[in-house]
Amino acid sequence: MSPLLPLILAVLALCLLGLGVLGVLALRQASAARQQTALAMAALADVTRQVDSVSQGLGGRLDSVSGEMNRTLSESLQKATQQLTGSIGTAREETRAKIDEKFVLITERLGDLKATSGRIMEFSRSLDEFQRMLQSPKLRGDFGEFTLEQMLANLLPAESYDCQVSFAGVRVDALIHTPHGDLCVDSKFPLDNFRLALAAAEGPARDAALKDFHRDVRARIDEIAGRYVAPPATLDMALMFVPAENVYYELVTRPDIMAFGRERRVVPVSPNTMYAYLQVLAVGFRGLKIHQEARRVDEMLADLRMRFERFYEHFQKVGRHLDNAQTQYQGALRDVDRFQAALQGLKIGRIDDPDAGADRPDDPDDADELPRAGQAADAEPLPLLSASKQNPARP
Repeated sequence: MSPLLPLILAVLALCLLGLGVLGVLALRQASAARQQTALAMAALADVTRQVDSVSQGLGGRLDSVSGEMNRTLSESLQKATQQLTGSIGTAREETRAKIDEKFVLITERLGDLKATSGRIMEFSRSLDEFQRMLQSPKLRGDFGEFTLEQMLANLLPAESYDCQVSFAGVRVDALIHTPHGDLCVDSKFPLDNFRLALAAAEGPARDAALKDFHRDVRARIDEIAGRYVAPPATLDMALMFVPAENVYYELVTRPDIMAFGRERRVVPVSPNTMYAYLQVLAVGFRGLKIHQEARRVDEMLADLRMRFERFYEHFQKVGRHLDNAQTQYQGALRDVDRFQAALQGLKIGRIDDPDAGADRPDDPDDADELPRAGQAADAEPLPLLSASKQNPARP
């Protein structure tokens, strides 16, 4: 028999013992687990019952709260709907009223626009008729003369210019009078070839029309220089009135034509530049009038000074005559006093009474009682005429 067998058997016995112990322990644990499980199931059942009770209570409360919220929301929604409906109705009425008002205004504006459009169409027809009328060179010349006369009448004094007058054997459209000579203004301007250039398209036809127009302008400048530039009767320049701004612009863009005009002492002017020239002349005329008035006032002051000097001489003569008269008067007055004293002395002496000397008092004190010459109470003053006869004053 093997010596290991008892050992193996002992090990097996120990294993079985351990397994038995483990089984007993497992059974005990299982019994405890079953008891805990039963307790847990009982607690769970109790919790379930409590949850069901709480759930029922919450369900009832939720139902009541939900009903109350539904009623509140329904009432609020109804009120908001009513208010919104009223606001929408009011806004609709206001919008409709504003739309009606705007529609009335638009209708009135359309009526005004229609009337304005009618006036514009009428003005356009009148302008077309006016342009057809101005196709005649004679009518264009008359229109230029009329425009020039209106500008002169609006800006210059009536005595400073003349229209359609004869000057040195020729007739000039306007003659402006200045202190240094007359300024001639011509308003007859060639426009036929310029109108042809405007009507022609781009190309040789337009270039040919413009070339002819430039030639016509040069010829007109020569004619104006020969007729209206004649110093000293006139200024050493003349004005060529161009009745349209676009035509004047065509001349300004051609430096050769402007240089030719300056060489010939002829200045092209448009309505706008003519207005500026006339404004300068108007200022000059006002300054000249002020100078003339100042000269007239100076002459009046000089005449007044001479008159005052003559008056002063006469016044001095009167003063000398008065001094002489006063001197003569003082001398005559002294003569009158002496003559009156003499007469008083004669009266006191009583020349008319032979016994006057016997009655004279012997007492010297009584002599003082006698009136002195010139102081007698009964002495009558002699007239001044006697004194003047005694010592007549010299003139």
